[in-house]
Amino acid sequence: MKKDVSALSMLVFGVLVVGMGMTGLMAPQFLLTVLGFSSSNTTQIFVMASSQASIAMGLYYILAAVHNVREFFRWSVPLRILNFCIFTGMVVFGIAPVNWLWVASLELTGALATGIALARQKQEIDFDRFNALRIASVILALVGAVLIYEHTGIYGSASAFLVIFSTGFIYAYQKFPPSQELEQEK
Repeated sequence: MKKDVSALSMLVFGVLVVGMGMTGLMAPQFLLTVLGFSSSNTTQIFVMASSQASIAMGLYYILAAVHNVREFFRWSVPLRILNFCIFTGMVVFGIAPVNWLWVASLELTGALATGIALARQKQEIDFDRFNALRIASVILALVGAVLIYEHTGIYGSASAFLVIFSTGFIYAYQKFPPSQELEQEK
């Protein structure tokens, strides 16, 4: 098998960004301290950085649409549903104001629109219980990590995430082995 350095660079960057994002969700003060932010400039820099991330993400979506990258469309649906869950949780736990639900509902509406459009084009809806359980495991792990964070800190929170996530994945694999298509892709 040929090694693809560009794929490796994307993987490394993706892991770093997800790690930074998880740290920002679970321990925002820790991340701010590590990055050297003071309380006086945090909000403006955060808004500017989030805005730039939104521009980049929007451009990914535009490029995927222009080039009809259906795999990207399929990947976006569960991830946007996950965004909806996290954003809604931020409101439920009092971290964000109620108006933040507008952003959450935008994520859910977009995910549902894309998912329904993809299903209609396929003329059938394939419900893959294995992948559904994997997605549910990640969502439950995130909720569990957020709930336990105040009591155990970042390490307890990360441990809770890993335990719930791993248990869900093991259960999903044992209960509903991946479809043959997944096996053939490997």
